[in-house]
Amino acid sequence: MKLWKRWTAAALAAAMALLLLAACGPSGPSAPDAPDKPGSSETGKDPTDEKTEAQKVAAVVEALNTVRKNNGNNTPLELNEQACVFAKEMAQVQLDGVNGKYGKNPSTNTDYTAACAKVRNKKVGEKTSIGVGALQRAYPDANQFEKWAVKKWANETEKASVERNNALVKKEATLVGVGVVQNADPSTRDKIPFMVVVMTY
Repeated sequence: MKLWKRWTAAALAAAMALLLLAACGPSGPSAPDAPDKPGSSETGKDPTDEKTEAQKVAAVVEALNTVRKNNGNNTPLELNEQACVFAKEMAQVQLDGVNGKYGKNPSTNTDYTAACAKVRNKKVGEKTSIGVGALQRAYPDANQFEKWAVKKWANETEKASVERNNALVKKEATLVGVGVVQNADPSTRDKIPFMVVVMTY
């Protein structure tokens, strides 16, 4: 009788173990899903595309750090995920401006300036944005950052924008974000396929 009870207990324990294994999987209850593969019917980007994008962003940060150093600013910038989110939001605002959402002259449109200010005023931790630069259809390189560092404004309307471009290179910052938005507007997409924004904090 005792032997029968032992076998029953062992069988129950084995059954419970199998149930737990089936529910959780071999890696435990929070095992991550497998990433999408190239050609998969599931939604998601081809990892090679993401790698290329990451390389382009890294090149932007490297170029900016080099130009900052050449201009006497030895504070290296660290790419920050939250800053990249804000830079992408700003890129969308800039693209909307190009695509006519804020009229023919966005710089004099109060809705446009308010949309830009809303993004600029967002903080990364305790840090506020101190430099913003936007470029259509190209990733900024060392030459572009050099131009932004020395550019002068033509009038008072242009002043604030140019000063924010200058600040990318000349102002002290420790964090940087790079945001890219693809242009979905068929009327401007050929001329401006995407917008890139760089923001420092």
